[in-house]
Amino acid sequence: MLASEPPPSRKLAYNPRTPRRLSGFSPPRQLIAASQSTTAHIPSSGSPVVSIPTPRPPTSPIVGRTKSSSSITGSDSGSSGSALSLAPSPLPLPRTTTAASTFANEANQSPSFYLKPSPPLSDSSASKTPMELLAESMKGRMLFAIPKKGRLYNKSLEMLEGADIKFTRSHRLDVCLVQNHPIALVFLPASDIPRFVAHGNVDMGITGQDTILESRTEEGVTQVLKLGFGGCKLQVQVPEKGPIHCIEQLAGKRVVSSYTTLARDYFRKLDERLGLVGAGNEGGSTQVQYVGGSVEAACALGLADGIVDLVESGETMRAAGLHAIDTVMTTEAVLIKSTNVKHPDLVPLIKRITSRIAGFVASNKYVICQYNVPRELLPIVTKITPGRRAPTISSIEDDGWVAVSAMVEKSKVANVMDELVEAGAEDTFIVALQNCRVETRLGSSELPVAEEEQEQ
Repeated sequence: MLASEPPPSRKLAYNPRTPRRLSGFSPPRQLIAASQSTTAHIPSSGSPVVSIPTPRPPTSPIVGRTKSSSSITGSDSGSSGSALSLAPSPLPLPRTTTAASTFANEANQSPSFYLKPSPPLSDSSASKTPMELLAESMKGRMLFAIPKKGRLYNKSLEMLEGADIKFTRSHRLDVCLVQNHPIALVFLPASDIPRFVAHGNVDMGITGQDTILESRTEEGVTQVLKLGFGGCKLQVQVPEKGPIHCIEQLAGKRVVSSYTTLARDYFRKLDERLGLVGAGNEGGSTQVQYVGGSVEAACALGLADGIVDLVESGETMRAAGLHAIDTVMTTEAVLIKSTNVKHPDLVPLIKRITSRIAGFVASNKYVICQYNVPRELLPIVTKITPGRRAPTISSIEDDGWVAVSAMVEKSKVANVMDELVEAGAEDTFIVALQNCRVETRLGSSELPVAEEEQEQ
């Protein structure tokens, strides 16, 4: 006799880990698939009682009992010896990983996920370090040295971006390849760049004028272009409340500096002028010693009577109670190249990169000033805006009026506009430059450019 199922409203709780005797219960097919055999005995009362042994771990989560999950067939006799045959439907195993491989093997199925090892590297590549592989890829490229940190680093990156030099620097690597030019960037301390360029190990570089003089590499290095950033002064500083108030009072005393070459040259000339050369240490020539960092603290600690250090804004020196009594030199960042070119095939690329950098520097220094003015006032207004070569003058629809366009330095633009309005110009406005190409001469008041372009 078939056992009747419980009404739908009846809810039965099931725990597969605990054997239970439930009246009117149709076991889920997951339980049937997990157990090897399940027998239902029908007592004389006619209500089937299912004896369920503790199953093995099921191969899929129990979703719920469904009416078609199993079929139960039995005898019409109500004897207790009659048995119900439970015929489960086969279930596919879920996706398994290594931890579930036991259940997959029991079902004679293979896991669906395997870890495939990557192919081994070749012997030649596996035996080389990343730097050796990078060195091979740099062959035939122009080497461009960039300050790796400090006051010149961020400005140099902005300049490279403005010159459309695209690169990605890997973490903890000081060499990277440019993506859109045959160039390799080498990040070095600014003080070491003049030596690398002078010896021809690097084709171009960015550094300060002070580091070139400090490293004695003037003969092997050519200053190609002033970059317009990193400007500062190498000054002699002494305690503000001390007994020394002029440079002559510091001669013959103790001085510390990170720029000992420039400091010794400066005080050697001062000692010669004051007749202190050749005297003993006591009351003799000035003693210059090297200090690597925190030079401004030397006077307060009693190590020196004065210092020689780079000063940009002067705030650090004022905070340390120091003030300047003389300036050794004024310096700024420059683009340099090797005087003795080792790779003549790279000269066209060096010229192109120099021209791009010069254009970016000029775009940061100049703006375009445009205005309308009566033609009879041109002799007056063109003196106010002469441009770099000459202003551009265009006729307009209004008779007797012209439009004037000229490059003006950013630092002077406000005064120039005031003078133009007073002279009779109208509709005056300023246009910013994103980039440009210019040619000027090194050492002039204008923007300096590459030495190769001076002959053109």
